[in-house]
Amino acid sequence: MFHYFVRNLVIVSIFTGLLSGCGVNTSGKSAEVATKTVEPVTLKFHFWYNEDQDNWKAVYKQFEKKYPNIKIESVTAGDNNSLDYLKKLDLAAASGDQVDVMMFSAPQYYTQRAAIQMLEPLNSYIAKDGYKVQDEYYFDPSIGDKTYALPAKKATFFVMLNKNHLDEAGLAVPKDWTWDEFLDYSKKLTKGEGANKRYGTYFHTFPLYYQIAQINQMENAFLYKPDGKSINIENPLIKKSLDILRQAEIMDKSATPYSEVISQKLNYRPQYFNEKASMILTGDFMIPEAGGTDKVPANFKTAFAPYPKVNKNDPTTTISGGDLMGVYAKSKHKEEAYQFVRWYTTEGITLQGKYIPTWKKADVSKVLDNLIASSKTPDKVDKESLLNVMKSSIPQKFSIPVPYHDEIDKAYVKEIERFLLGEVDTDTAIKNASQKVQEVIKNNNK
Repeated sequence: MFHYFVRNLVIVSIFTGLLSGCGVNTSGKSAEVATKTVEPVTLKFHFWYNEDQDNWKAVYKQFEKKYPNIKIESVTAGDNNSLDYLKKLDLAAASGDQVDVMMFSAPQYYTQRAAIQMLEPLNSYIAKDGYKVQDEYYFDPSIGDKTYALPAKKATFFVMLNKNHLDEAGLAVPKDWTWDEFLDYSKKLTKGEGANKRYGTYFHTFPLYYQIAQINQMENAFLYKPDGKSINIENPLIKKSLDILRQAEIMDKSATPYSEVISQKLNYRPQYFNEKASMILTGDFMIPEAGGTDKVPANFKTAFAPYPKVNKNDPTTTISGGDLMGVYAKSKHKEEAYQFVRWYTTEGITLQGKYIPTWKKADVSKVLDNLIASSKTPDKVDKESLLNVMKSSIPQKFSIPVPYHDEIDKAYVKEIERFLLGEVDTDTAIKNASQKVQEVIKNNNK
């Protein structure tokens, strides 16, 4: 799609002027004086976050203090919509606009653009700095022998729980639990009828909720196998995932029905903070919001539990992922762009105090303190249970998705929606989804 504007990588070298002065002294000897100037550079940083809300301006200020010749100019709608951002990024690249640094919210968006050579390989820069990605960061996003981005924030998935509702039901904050125990909690937390009903849990329309028991597995967590050419939907954990949804939404009526979610265009934030659901499965991007914001205040204390396990003896794992940051292949300032990427994914994200860094040397406890403090009412956040989640959760092995990962997700979700609406049973849904996903794989491997 974008091959026409990524035909060749252009390396632009900027040479500073050499100012020479030549004078003759009484002994007949000459003297030369050379001075080297550093040209100022302005980098265009493309991303989707809200600058004011997420403290980005402070990040730029600290970076520019350390690298006074480099200025950061952001290109963002500031609406936190990473999917709309990708369309704008691709359009900017196709139009020949200046792009130097770009960020991706999920690995599939990164691999799609690495496949069409939008991203500069960082191997030479990393070698010059003298470190190994796997030693510095919790996951290595290399594709084959090429590293096209460095990981920024680390995604840890967990369950947020309304502590008041737990106390009311006589339930402890789980420190280690299974999906069966999660379903039991959901039943016990459900209360009331009709318009005033409070559900135990809420599942949003994100694809991960349709593979809820498989998505956090240490390996083989995708809808396709590691070879990228064969399906993984007949994995028993897919059936387990659908059984969890069926049990909660249909059998126990302890989760908001899917039909209600789509007909009323519900969203997880209002459902949780308006106390329409007692617990939600979500990620650490919600930590700063757990204590409330100006728009959505918190009127209760939030506790945290690890991502549920399938079996009691399974390790407590979490989905591996997070933001990835790379250099545009046609940037005229690749060296400076890399400097910003490396600095942000280490020092910058740590001082920003808004996300959990993937950088292994970061002080996570201090970062958590900053995240909690950024809430409107920090006392509404149960730090003890949050620390337990962060310490006990083991990131799954990071896997690079195929470029057509999203296409597979859409084909799968379309069939699973029919199951959630009661149109087909579990086995039929899996059979139909398998056929559709196999078609996508076949069409992309011709």
